Amino acid sequence: MRSSVLSVAAAALLMTGCQEQQTMSEAVHQLHVTSAEDFAKAAGQLNQDLEAVCESYSPASLAAAQQSWRQVMDRWMVFQGREKGSEAALALSWQIQFWPDKKDITGVKLNQLLKQEKSWTVADVAEQSVAVQGLGATEWFLYEHADQLENGQGCALVGAIGGRIQQSSEQLLAAWQNNPWQQMTPQMALGEYLGALNNQLDYSMKKLGRPLGKPGSPKPYQAEAWRSQTSLSHLKASVAAMQQLYLAGGHGIDALLREQGFSETADRINNQFIALLADWPQSDAMVPMLKTVAGYRELLKIYNGLEYIRIALHDEVAPELKVVVGFNATDGD
Repeated sequence: MRSSVLSVAAAALLMTGCQEQQTMSEAVHQLHVTSAEDFAKAAGQLNQDLEAVCESYSPASLAAAQQSWRQVMDRWMVFQGREKGSEAALALSWQIQFWPDKKDITGVKLNQLLKQEKSWTVADVAEQSVAVQGLGATEWFLYEHADQLENGQGCALVGAIGGRIQQSSEQLLAAWQNNPWQQMTPQMALGEYLGALNNQLDYSMKKLGRPLGKPGSPKPYQAEAWRSQTSLSHLKASVAAMQQLYLAGGHGIDALLREQGFSETADRINNQFIALLADWPQSDAMVPMLKTVAGYRELLKIYNGLEYIRIALHDEVAPELKVVVGFNATDGD
């Protein structure tokens, strides 16, 4: 009789755990859907503002388009580097943002395209290199070659690129309509979820590690969005996105750790996210900070903070939740 009661209790506990993980999967999926909606809305606004610049070029219309570009970049940070989830969504990553671009392929390709006498369309741009289809290409126009927006050829091209970004954002939203973890076992879905957070963390550390280079030898032009001088603000958006993924509206890894008796681990990770964002440098740009000892130290502090979370995920969260975290898409990059 006692054995039977224990069996029923164990089964109930197992069922509760599965329900919790199912809720987690649904919460993480909905987080991606909402973020894809936000990204699509921001991409549509950027497309409109690019058209407005070309219709009536002025410092005000240019500033509005630049602000829209920053907004859509921040919205993109939610998806950047996760490398888990919808395969259709992941396939869009390079055409939305071509980075890293160590040889400035974007600039080279855009200069080549501008020499062509052509009425550019979204379909035309879609047939070109991914280096000219996304956010890096519009940054090139808005921040380094705004003079190209005062002539017909430049406007035709940037207008087509803006349309391509909007098209890609709509494809991203469509790709996330289905929950890619729905058919997985709860534990497998949890592994994918933790893997997505781990991948994005590694990617963000490399966004910082590349320009940091070696002490005394930084590489400022390896920074993301160096043309717009907004690399640090976008890195902050990446960290905020990872915190949001970790929490998943109260149904994420943080909640699961607490439910399984690992509140101390959950507190340390969440507090590290909070501290990183609260102590974030005032500068939007990474490049000026790389040129001073004090600035370099501040950036190194952020890197160390991210590394703290990465170690906690590998050495504590994974074994506590009985998840194997394997190699990710950024390893060896």
